[in-house]
Amino acid sequence: MLFLFFGLLIAAHGLYMVVLPSAEPDHWRAYTSDPDVVAYLADDFRASGGMEMALGALTIFVAVRWFRAGDPWAWWAFWIFPALFVWGMLTTWAVVLWLALFLAAVVTLVGTYSQFFRGPHRTRSSQD
Repeated sequence: MLFLFFGLLIAAHGLYMVVLPSAEPDHWRAYTSDPDVVAYLADDFRASGGMEMALGALTIFVAVRWFRAGDPWAWWAFWIFPALFVWGMLTTWAVVLWLALFLAAVVTLVGTYSQFFRGPHRTRSSQD
């Protein structure tokens, strides 16, 4: 459920980035008065938002389908989230938020390890 939630957050932020240039066209006016730069920033936000929405949808799909099914590749793939959260800690001011998300992701991944990587199954006859 945590990675489904991460996917929803990513998709929601992507939607915000897509909508922002239209909903608030003067958003960047405090930084520049050059209309070409404002248009570039709007286009860049829309493009980045679209990519972020795609990442969110992919994360949701993997979480619902393969992570829940216990496919090991999905477990390994979701280690990207702790890496992204460390990047967030190193590059933004919201260290506590990124640290909390990092810890939640690591605890979830470590806690689900046995669901993905079970040891050899012992049959009833081999235990006797």
